[in-house]
Amino acid sequence: MSESRTLPRVLVQFLDRASVAIGCTRDASLAPSIHYSSGWLLDADQRSIWCFIPEPFTAGLRASLEENGHFALTVEHIGPHECYQFKGTYLSMRPATEADREITARCRERFVAAVATLNPHVSPNRDLLRKYILDPAVAVRFAVREVYLQTPGPGAGRLLAQLEDRP
Repeated sequence: MSESRTLPRVLVQFLDRASVAIGCTRDASLAPSIHYSSGWLLDADQRSIWCFIPEPFTAGLRASLEENGHFALTVEHIGPHECYQFKGTYLSMRPATEADREITARCRERFVAAVATLNPHVSPNRDLLRKYILDPAVAVRFAVREVYLQTPGPGAGRLLAQLEDRP
């Protein structure tokens, strides 16, 4: 097996400015489940991501992850609609911590700023926008295997980075 690579700098920078994310798992019959994400954090190893999931979106999460180990996180920067999907392998899950809630608060503010910038009529309703991003209940860590471009356009769906060789 070859040495694992880290995320390219452009994707590291993207994660720091992105505004919204959705996680996805699949069960044994390959039926997908959506797990809205309150926030995310690139792990210090720069090969794995912590994803923070609120309670209403944890149904089936642990079972799917333990059953097949696949997790995908689609992350978008609202406005320019820059979007990437990070696919990988489940590593661990734990209850959310205060540090996770602080990261979520920063992600929440990026979301609010991005949406308010798109429409000035929304700007007075920032408190309502903040309610869209719920506090996390659990933190899921997954090793990024591949990253795909999801921004609409001619390159959508293209593999951008492969951090691990495919088995």
